[in-house]
Amino acid sequence: MRKSSKYLSVSMAALLLASSVTGCGASGGAADAATDTTEASAAQTSQAAAEASTESTAETSGATDDNTITICMQNDPGKKEGWEAVAKSYMALHPEINIVVDLKASDNYDQWVQTAFTTADASADLVAINLAGDACTGKSINYMDYLDNDSPYSDGAWRDQFDVSQQQVDMSTGTMDALSLETVQVIWLYNQNIFDEVGIEAPTTWDELVDACKKLQDAGYQPIAMDGDYNSFYAQTMGWLAQVYADQTTRSIVNTTRAQKGDYCYDPDIDGTWEYDPSDPWNDDADKLTQNPVRAFAAIKDGTYSGNTPGMKTVWSNFAKVFPEYVGGDAFFGTNADGAKTLFYQGKAAMMVNGAWGIVDFNNDMSSVASGKDVEDSSGNKIENISSFKLGTFNMPSMEGEGIEAKARTIEVSNGFIGCISKNQEHDDKVVDFLMYYSSKEGMSSFMEGALAGGYVPNGPSLVYDVEYPEDIQAAFDSLTVIGNVQKDFNNTLARGLGESAETFREFYEYSYDYLTGAISLDDWATKHEENIMSHFSAAMKEKGLGESDLANPQNEPTGN
Repeated sequence: MRKSSKYLSVSMAALLLASSVTGCGASGGAADAATDTTEASAAQTSQAAAEASTESTAETSGATDDNTITICMQNDPGKKEGWEAVAKSYMALHPEINIVVDLKASDNYDQWVQTAFTTADASADLVAINLAGDACTGKSINYMDYLDNDSPYSDGAWRDQFDVSQQQVDMSTGTMDALSLETVQVIWLYNQNIFDEVGIEAPTTWDELVDACKKLQDAGYQPIAMDGDYNSFYAQTMGWLAQVYADQTTRSIVNTTRAQKGDYCYDPDIDGTWEYDPSDPWNDDADKLTQNPVRAFAAIKDGTYSGNTPGMKTVWSNFAKVFPEYVGGDAFFGTNADGAKTLFYQGKAAMMVNGAWGIVDFNNDMSSVASGKDVEDSSGNKIENISSFKLGTFNMPSMEGEGIEAKARTIEVSNGFIGCISKNQEHDDKVVDFLMYYSSKEGMSSFMEGALAGGYVPNGPSLVYDVEYPEDIQAAFDSLTVIGNVQKDFNNTLARGLGESAETFREFYEYSYDYLTGAISLDDWATKHEENIMSHFSAAMKEKGLGESDLANPQNEPTGN
């Protein structure tokens, strides 16, 4: 079976969860929207023809009425089958409603969804709102208006059907425009057979990881299989690790970025009682306190929050103890994600970093091997000489040393980002009713059954309560231990530079490559990192809707001036 790359889901989670000043708020009137004018593979499901699928061209106006709900999420493997299954189940309860499943290709989806929010009278209802940028501001349904409503599909309010605490909520405006019911957790996978042979255990600290790597290499194994190309530093494994370990050095910055009494976003009910506790990995979650983005950028400008710190030097000196020596040497920088997976599957490398979906992928692939089927990488190439072995997992080993403020957390986020283009109150209510069903035990179970049959690999456990999985998938998820999330607000804002421009990430990759290959010193790396941050400071402020005058008055709601 061909495997799809999962890095985009985590990368997009990072982009959305990076705190922004202005979000996509609720709309009280008709939304401006448009749909793709290219041919779409649409499965239009009705009560009379629930299993029929048709090819259609999405219209840009007059495409729907109040009884038609159109799903235009991304067409990832298994998602079409999942949406069709839950649509069929819903329409069995509501024959007056017509659900159209019109999923879109991932390529250029961001352009399509931004257009959908800026052109009038579109058919699209459910979209991946994390890719809409500022185009969705004031034009999407605010789920906060519905969370306390009784749900027809459970014994309580809508909020009681799923873990609301894991949703991205703008506490200062009371806005929640993305419904994310999947989970993502980045973990380490390891070959238990090799570990047993060498006589080592899963490490809990970075020093233990380094020691394990030395023993594995002495035994003739490549200790770690990991991608080290530009894409890894930008959006995949090295980028993940940079965020995870920068977070160990910046936990206390929340004392600077938190909303102060008198700030425009200060909430006395939570901010008035909150106390800093770095031993609690959930202490700085969004439902525990409000953070002020203006204070964060002011701290970066005046040097209170810097990329050149003893803590960051500790992180990167520790990276240099592992990369590239224990990750294939110079070949590390030419290895992509498929190459890393191949080395791990062949039993040539003992460890790799992956998402929790990697456990499900591994089990599926080993079942394929046992039944004589080929296993392919994300490019469709057959992986040769796969070695069957017992899989183990461990969480991020904590670094220790100067500037380290707390134990390691990981990327542990909700994913999905289902947003809705607001049209009128009657239609919005019907769309939310469908989402109430989708996010119920019955609805999500229906979706999951269809999606799994279509080849879907879940990122992690659903945030909908009491959803059941096949035994092998449930066992994989039961093995996970949550340790807290690094992708929130400002803890890792400076991990890879500042902002989201390609230039920022390219510069980060280049001086990190130079440091890890010995071309520059650690001090040089830290100096270049801070220079990268400050050279993109103005552009990053603009991305977040901030201006210089805002920084002088962080208590005021930002104006962009």
